[in-house]
Amino acid sequence: MRKLLNMLAAMLLAVVATSCLEHDLEELEVFDGCDITRIDCAFRWKTGETHPGSGAEKVNQVYLAGARSYETDEADPSKGVCTIKYTNNAIPDQYKANAETQMVVYVTISTAAIIKPIGDAPQLGIPADWTKDHQYEVTAANGDKKVWTIVVEPYQ
Repeated sequence: MRKLLNMLAAMLLAVVATSCLEHDLEELEVFDGCDITRIDCAFRWKTGETHPGSGAEKVNQVYLAGARSYETDEADPSKGVCTIKYTNNAIPDQYKANAETQMVVYVTISTAAIIKPIGDAPQLGIPADWTKDHQYEVTAANGDKKVWTIVVEPYQ
């Protein structure tokens, strides 16, 4: 009998705990943007010194100012190119020759979108080799997708 009462209580609780609200709900906006709206880059290098608190090697970073351009492929509007041309004045001289192999790239994308690398493209936000162009797919909240090519190059 006790087992039956426990089962009935569990079933009643399951019914009471569910929501039946199905109407008069506010329609939420579904974002359709799948663009890269900003790109920045930085350079990181290890100093060879250790941090006294953690014992980890110290890492320095400088943000590199640059000109940005965003273009949509006229032949295929679902593809775009995002280019940043940076100045390497803030990079220490001993690292300038290999700066593009340890560049850190940051992007800002449309609201509620997600971005993922395509192929061998590096993860954004960590030092990587930017001597060649890399492609990323930006997916909007509504499912629209756009492939972006990110180009990082120094001012000549």
